[in-house]
Amino acid sequence: MNEEDRMGKEVATLLNRSLGDIDQHTLHRLQAARKAALENYQPEKKIFHVGVGISAHSGEGWFFAHANKLFLSIAVLLILMGSLHWKANYEIDENAAIDTMLLADDLPIDAYLDNEFDLWLDSTR
Repeated sequence: MNEEDRMGKEVATLLNRSLGDIDQHTLHRLQAARKAALENYQPEKKIFHVGVGISAHSGEGWFFAHANKLFLSIAVLLILMGSLHWKANYEIDENAAIDTMLLADDLPIDAYLDNEFDLWLDSTR
């Protein structure tokens, strides 16, 4: 028997001994308080642990208790997928950008207007 059980039994014994000394007004107040406490009592939800880090909750509030974690995880996953998609499809090829800048700097404007320049560009590809 642990300390809490022993103390509870001692308190119950003392209360039962002095039960005859309680006046009627106090007895009615105690009965009304007990009745009100029993009417407002709601049993707590049980949590069953199944291994390390896994638990099953009784009651219908489990989804709503974890919905914010689920939505946060989905948002992080979507952001990660979007950034990978952008990186793969919309990033500028650095070599092509360097070649374009070199060509634009070295040639005079007349070279771009010459029709044979287009033919020369097509032959170098």
